[in-house]
Amino acid sequence: MELVAYIRLFRKWFWLIFLGMFLAGGAAFIYQNRQTDQYQTTSKVLVGGFIEVPNPNTAEILTGWQLAHTYAVLAHTYDNLEATVEAGDFPITPGQLNAALDTRVVETTSVLELTITYHDPILAADMANELANQLVLNSPSNLTLEQEQQIELANAEIERLMGELETDRVRRSGLESQLVEETDPAEIDQLLSELSVMANRINDTSANIASYQSTIASIQERTNSLVIVERARIPSSPIGSNARSSTLLGAMVGAALAAGVALLIEYLDDTVRSAEEATRIYSAPSLASISRIGKKRDGYAQRLITQLDSRSSAPEEYRVLRTNLLFAADGRSPCHGFTISSAVAAEGKSVTAANLAVTMANAGKRVLLVDADLRRPRIHEFFDLVNTIGLSTLLTRQGGAEAEGNDSRPYDFLRYVHQTEIDDLYVITSGHLPENPTELLGSVAIQRWYHDVQVSGRFDVVLFDSPPVLAVADSAVLASTLKMPVVIVIEAGRTRRGAAFKTKERLEQLEIEVAGTVINSVNTRNRGQRDGYGYYYYYSDVPRTSGQLQRTED
Repeated sequence: MELVAYIRLFRKWFWLIFLGMFLAGGAAFIYQNRQTDQYQTTSKVLVGGFIEVPNPNTAEILTGWQLAHTYAVLAHTYDNLEATVEAGDFPITPGQLNAALDTRVVETTSVLELTITYHDPILAADMANELANQLVLNSPSNLTLEQEQQIELANAEIERLMGELETDRVRRSGLESQLVEETDPAEIDQLLSELSVMANRINDTSANIASYQSTIASIQERTNSLVIVERARIPSSPIGSNARSSTLLGAMVGAALAAGVALLIEYLDDTVRSAEEATRIYSAPSLASISRIGKKRDGYAQRLITQLDSRSSAPEEYRVLRTNLLFAADGRSPCHGFTISSAVAAEGKSVTAANLAVTMANAGKRVLLVDADLRRPRIHEFFDLVNTIGLSTLLTRQGGAEAEGNDSRPYDFLRYVHQTEIDDLYVITSGHLPENPTELLGSVAIQRWYHDVQVSGRFDVVLFDSPPVLAVADSAVLASTLKMPVVIVIEAGRTRRGAAFKTKERLEQLEIEVAGTVINSVNTRNRGQRDGYGYYYYYSDVPRTSGQLQRTED
């Protein structure tokens, strides 16, 4: 799809995209404002004591990492949660605490993060810290009583030995001072002997202290131990996005969803929506694109271009239609004839025929507009004409005279022609609704009558308003009998592609030329009826002169 097509789609569905943005953004704003602020804080626990060892081995590190994942699971156990709630006397159940807790082991480390999300920042920090305390208390980190006694005795011995070591060092310092001042060889030998003994005592004491310290370190060094390395702090601001960002995000999501809906509608829409599409289907030129005229409640007379405001674009659009149609028919004959029809009912063919006739008359053409819709005639309503006699009367009498062997062609067919208030525009209404409209429109009588009209020299253009092609066979029979091109009227957004292709197929079967297409309602958003092609066509409820006929479904 070209960029221009996307721009057109955007302009067409802008209202839906804007509505989606407004509704989704508004809903996000309301939802965000109604939510209670949530605060988040984290306490960190180190699993394993290898971090204090100068040269930890790989096994200790791997064990600590695996234990960290185990404690992440144990933190969510009911007993641990219940102990946390009871120890801190928190106004929360173990289940609620479990919902507020999130555990995570920092990647490639044995650091376990305990994160609490709660609406009270102080309670959030207290619960995170107490939960870490409970993990430490329930882990093998605590020493046994015997181990604590051993450490206590070792510390006492270390303290005693440190005192002796200090005394010996002071004594050695004094002996070294005396040795410097002494000159007597015997005294010097005595001092050297005492210094040697003192050095041995200091070395022994230092070795004993190191031994006791090693014992303490050995007792305290445990792979399966927990240490709180960072306590949770009271958070100062709530987490999550603010109302502005939530509203913006909601609006973006709403716009995206609305755009998706619009694209889906366009994809599922199988109607003819543009003149280019109609040209591709019918392999015929697009003669004009006509804006919608009037409102649905307006009568037919109000849809004539003579009733429109001078600023309306419809008159100019019909002038384009007139120019293109006459140019396409140039050189055919002095009197041009066209059948105006459509694929299905209610696509504006009668409005198009009437306004085209008015436009041609305004251009100085002598126009005869014939209502050949002998099932639902409408032309007389546009010009407020009496529809007591018309085409059906003319053809019936002509056919009856021929059956009696009389040459009735010189009859004055002008008695069936109505003069309208518009100069050079004449109308033959449908007349009574006959029992056999298709036969009348395909009879020799209409051929001879149309021949008389052409050779009379009274008209430049003859326009036939005929029923829809797919509704009944009247239009195809009429165009085929009179060897007349058909102008297909299409309502944008209503005529289905299937109906258009079927219309083309039917006309091709009878070798009927399609002079071109006219697109109606090009600027409307009302797609109209979509259910079916309207292959059936209702008869009018206008009283008939030859008995009451039943309506046929359209």
